[in-house]
Amino acid sequence: YSMVLTCCARSQDKGAAERADRILMNMEQMYEEGHSDVIANDRCYSAVITAWARNGSVKAVQRSLDLLDRMEHNLKEDKPHGRPNAHCYNACIHAVAKSDLSGSQKARKCQEILQRMIDQKEKGFHESAPTLVTYSTILNACAYANGDRNDKKEAFNLAKSCFQALLESKDMKPCPSCYTNFFLVISRLLKPGEVRDMLAEATYKEASADGGKIDRQVLKNFRNASPV
Repeated sequence: YSMVLTCCARSQDKGAAERADRILMNMEQMYEEGHSDVIANDRCYSAVITAWARNGSVKAVQRSLDLLDRMEHNLKEDKPHGRPNAHCYNACIHAVAKSDLSGSQKARKCQEILQRMIDQKEKGFHESAPTLVTYSTILNACAYANGDRNDKKEAFNLAKSCFQALLESKDMKPCPSCYTNFFLVISRLLKPGEVRDMLAEATYKEASADGGKIDRQVLKNFRNASPV
């Protein structure tokens, strides 16, 4: 079953997510009917969430979050089916990033998922703790926020908050991908001017001091953010 679901996740077919969802539901039903060897593990759930993420619709976001709810329920009730981990949460964030939600809606959904990860970590479930992929995906989602001025402002505020949390974290520091996406946030969500230039230059200095986190893409996005 896991291999079939993985194929669905990689498929470009528009109906792949629905098929994967039905397979997962059938697996759980079979288990309830006495087929104890049919267990939908975390890989199965992750594959279905990934399939929905590729779907790119608003429905995909809700279905991904529904699956995440079920995984958290499995954990709480000590059920044998898939339990949440960072990869599954990240796949949900990716679903939000790929959707056509407004900038403010994307920001709020990403913030909610991030908080759920932090809450799980604080409960002792460290496999659900936010990773660099988590923060990088959120930054990218914010960078491509659409909507009006307020939508983009809310997306920028979340991106800035996430990046600051990374800088202050004792567990991890921004990777080149995080710097790349934050420069993308700066160039896409801030108007050209002194404030944008100052933030871009301060971030570049941070990247330079942070063990040389500057690669070609980081440098390219820095120049786009601060072309002076």
